[in-house]
Amino acid sequence: MRNAGFWSIVLPGMLWFGLMTNNPKPLYSPKHQQTTLDSTHILFEKNGLLKDFYRRTQFSPVWTESALRDTLLLHIGQAEWEGLRASDYDYTLLAQRHAQFDSLPDSLQIDTEIRFSRSALRWLRHASDGKLNPDLLYEDWDLKRTPTPVAQLLHEGLQRHQLSALLTNCHPKHPVYLKLKRALRLLKAYPDKFIGLVNLKEVIKPQQKSRYMPIIKKRLMYWGDLPEKDTLLTTTYDAKTRAAVLRFQKRHGLRPDGIIARATIDALNYSRDQRIEQIVVNMERWRWYPKDLGAHYLLINIPDYTLVAVKANDTVQRQRVVVGRDSRRTPILTSKITNLNLNPNWTVPPTILKEDIFPVAEKNPYFFRKKGLQIIDRNNQEVAPELWRLGEAYKYRYVQNPGRNNSLGLMKINFPNRYTVYLHDTNHRDYFSLSFRSLSSGCVRLERPLEMAAHLLNDTLQWPLQKIKDTTNIKHYQKLREAKIKALEKKQALVKAKNPKAKLAPIQLPKAELKTIVLKIKDDIRVHQFYWTAWEENGTLQFREDIYCLDSDLYTLLRYKS
Repeated sequence: MRNAGFWSIVLPGMLWFGLMTNNPKPLYSPKHQQTTLDSTHILFEKNGLLKDFYRRTQFSPVWTESALRDTLLLHIGQAEWEGLRASDYDYTLLAQRHAQFDSLPDSLQIDTEIRFSRSALRWLRHASDGKLNPDLLYEDWDLKRTPTPVAQLLHEGLQRHQLSALLTNCHPKHPVYLKLKRALRLLKAYPDKFIGLVNLKEVIKPQQKSRYMPIIKKRLMYWGDLPEKDTLLTTTYDAKTRAAVLRFQKRHGLRPDGIIARATIDALNYSRDQRIEQIVVNMERWRWYPKDLGAHYLLINIPDYTLVAVKANDTVQRQRVVVGRDSRRTPILTSKITNLNLNPNWTVPPTILKEDIFPVAEKNPYFFRKKGLQIIDRNNQEVAPELWRLGEAYKYRYVQNPGRNNSLGLMKINFPNRYTVYLHDTNHRDYFSLSFRSLSSGCVRLERPLEMAAHLLNDTLQWPLQKIKDTTNIKHYQKLREAKIKALEKKQALVKAKNPKAKLAPIQLPKAELKTIVLKIKDDIRVHQFYWTAWEENGTLQFREDIYCLDSDLYTLLRYKS
């Protein structure tokens, strides 16, 4: 450094900041270990992290060594591969100051010191927790985030001479985030060229001809789904192109039927840069999600309509799911499963009552019976539908009894959340054959709910899968009732045989019915409802429809907020 003397200017205000602490002497640079930074340069900073950091360093300079500045610049310079921008961390200016550091005037050395710290703290915060706060952006996100103590980590990393390791390890480690990083590299390797948009409005089926086929083939070739060799850009939708369309549809989560319709065209019309933007926003989301998902958890990807059960890093179950439609979105959340209900009854929530039930019932009160709903008053008595009036509608509860046709189906999984959502079976089991499954009122519906119940209970002695199936099958109880009647009839026949004149009461047993059973989940099992629309799988890019239209707006915010 050209003039180390300026570091020793200490104002009385530094005592107010708590210089006389029990912290060990900083170990950043032996040459300047005993010097301190003029606290007035920190006192008037609005950046709370910066103040916290320099309190920890006892207001000592930390970037006097060229190697440390080299390390920070190396990481910031690679920001694009983490979906970030080097310009957000003053990369160009810092690189210039770094090259001229020893010849800078004292005032610029001070300014450079603070700028390096500010950029390092910002990098750590963005890389660890994300650039934006989802709690300020969305009403249906509840992730209970704990901010990463970046000032403490930077201080400790510098003291222990582990700055490079700190900057490397601050990014998410989840496999999905790593797949996003690989997808970003794959996309950036694609040529940046405009192929043209497909303005097709009709449907093209195999062997048909269309003037749009040449540009469709070009786009399929660009993305690698259609081999360029020996491909003729004719107007015929030939067999080779159909095979390419099937590959394209599969990796975009579309129905692989080979028919070129609206959904396939919309996916084809994405440019390379738009897909890069999609990767960037998904990397940001994964910085918002918990760093530790737990040893045992259910992970739901809302746009992919899938759920995986993971235990000890092993995917032990995978299911299709149905999620909330755009007007009633499935919330992004993380929670812990508390219990599950076999044969649940369903109390209709207020939103569904207001928007779906009451408007129809006002015209035809017998709609309640059609939906299998009982109207229950405050005395727990059933009210006849013909006595129901809209003006008194909210005085009642509206309940569906357990059964296969109950809206919750045969099983419901509960976990604390402020949206009153849960995982459950459904009476619309045909939905799972659809490729677009954003169809529910916010809860997540499971394709194989009883298998999931067996997995969560994890008790093959008390609750094997067959017992769960029997417990939720009305026919099982009907057979038990019939068997009991036969046994009683046999017993009565023996009595009659001994005493023909004996008067026997008629056999009357209650009608078979399903009863709700609440079972506590003993294991620590988390549930994570997340949202990501892109990744890489075995070298192949995967994309899903942005069903809640979140990607584009988030990218705009990321790029225009520093």
